[in-house]
Amino acid sequence: MSAIVGERDNLIMNTVPRFEPARDKSMSLAATTRVFKVIATGTNTAVPAVAAFTPAMINMDGQVAFTTSDGSALTVAGNTAVLAYVDMRSESVTVTAKITVEGRIYEASETVVKMYDGTIGEDGKPGNSRRVCYSNSSLIALASSPAQIVTEGETSYPPLNAWGSGNAWEGSPQELALGMFRHCSDGIFDLVRGVTVWSAPYLQWFRVGQLSAIAADIGKITAGDIYSAVLHGGPGYAHSTYEWPKNLQGGFHLSALGFLMGNPLTGRYFQVDASGDVYAPGLSIANGSAIFSGNLAAATGTFAGELQAATGTIGLLRSKATGKRAEFDSNGLRAYGPNSDNPMGGLVARVGVW
Repeated sequence: MSAIVGERDNLIMNTVPRFEPARDKSMSLAATTRVFKVIATGTNTAVPAVAAFTPAMINMDGQVAFTTSDGSALTVAGNTAVLAYVDMRSESVTVTAKITVEGRIYEASETVVKMYDGTIGEDGKPGNSRRVCYSNSSLIALASSPAQIVTEGETSYPPLNAWGSGNAWEGSPQELALGMFRHCSDGIFDLVRGVTVWSAPYLQWFRVGQLSAIAADIGKITAGDIYSAVLHGGPGYAHSTYEWPKNLQGGFHLSALGFLMGNPLTGRYFQVDASGDVYAPGLSIANGSAIFSGNLAAATGTFAGELQAATGTIGLLRSKATGKRAEFDSNGLRAYGPNSDNPMGGLVARVGVW
C-alpha cells in the first residue's frame, strides 16, 4: 500500500468511513424448563422445583426487566429470573424480558405450564374369564349331557352329580385314591352376565394299583418307541419269563431275550433267540449254518448246489419220471432210452443184482 500523500488522499481519508460495526440488535429468552411435572401426592411439589430464564442479547447490553403474565413472583439476580413452582398463581405463566436501547424496546417471552400425574384408577376385575374345576369319581367316564351347565357368579361350581356319580366339583384337584378317576370341566366366566358356563367333563387323570386293573376299549395306540417290554399270551404263557410251557398248552412270548411260539412237548414250536438263531422241528439255523433233520414228504421243486451228508437212505433216485432217464435204487443202476415200446419198457442197460 502506497503512502498517503497529496490532496486527494487526504480528502478521501477525511470522509465518513465506508465500513462500521453492525447496528442490528435482538434479544431471545431461554428457559431451563417449560414444564413443571406435579407429583400427585398432595404435597404441592413438582419436578423440577424451579425454572430459570436468561436473555440472550446481540449488539446490546444492560439490565433487563422481567414480568409475569399472572403476577407470579420472580427471584431476579442480574439478568436471570427464577420462577418457583410454589409461586405460580395459575396453571401456566408467561415470563417476559424487556430492555430499551437507543429508544427502542426489545422483549422476549417463554411460557411454563403445570403437568399433573394422573390419579390412580379403580382396580380392574380379576382376569378369571377362564376357569377349571375338578371332581373325583369311581367311573372312568361321566355323562356328556347336558353339554353345558350355567352357574351364578365367578366363584361358583357345578352342583354335585351334575354329570353323574362323583364328588363335589372344586377349583383345585382333589387327592386321588386307588381306583379313582379325576374328571375336569372347563368354564368361561361371562363378565357381562355374571355367570360361568361349564362344558361337559373329560377324564384328566386316574390312579390304579396295577395296570391289570384297567379294562377298557382303548381304540388305537400310536407309539414311537416301546422299550424293555414283555409281550406274552395264551394259556401256556401265563408267565412273563423266557421259557417253554411246562404243560401241553400253547401261546407265545416276546421279549428282549427272544421269541417263543408253540410248545416243544407237542412237537410244534418255533424259536428265535436274541442272537438271531432259529429253531423249529427238524430245522435249526445257528451261527449262519442250517441243519435239517426232518423228512421231505411229498417235496416238490428243484435243488441247486452241493448236497453233503455223512450217510443217506433213499428209495428211488431218478433223473425224471418217464422217457430217457437214469434210475438208481437198492437193486442197482438202470438206463432207459427214448424207445419205451421194446420188451424191456425202454430199458437199455442195467447194473446191479437181480
